[in-house]
Amino acid sequence: MARSRVPRFFVTGTDTGVGKTQVSCALLSLMRDAGLQPQGFKPYESGCASLKAPADALAMREAAGSTLPVEAVCPHRFRAPLAPGIAAWRLGREPDFGVTLAAWE
Repeated sequence: MARSRVPRFFVTGTDTGVGKTQVSCALLSLMRDAGLQPQGFKPYESGCASLKAPADALAMREAAGSTLPVEAVCPHRFRAPLAPGIAAWRLGREPDFGVTLAAWE
């Protein structure tokens, strides 16, 4: 059976603090208000004060009205306020794209 066509949005920006999370939250809220059941996904979040409560991912989850576990919304979280690849490298890790894909699905 073919998958139904569900609108998907990919929000990107070239720097931190340019509004990616705010735009994502606005889109998620609009979709929820339209009767849809949106889900936000932020595969990488750096600069996390708490690895268990990444602020951007939690804001997106709340905007969507979602109850997904934070690991499904944001599978990779880093304390260092750096590009995620650099933050991972500093920890001696590489981003695990298998984990990212599993969370996306």
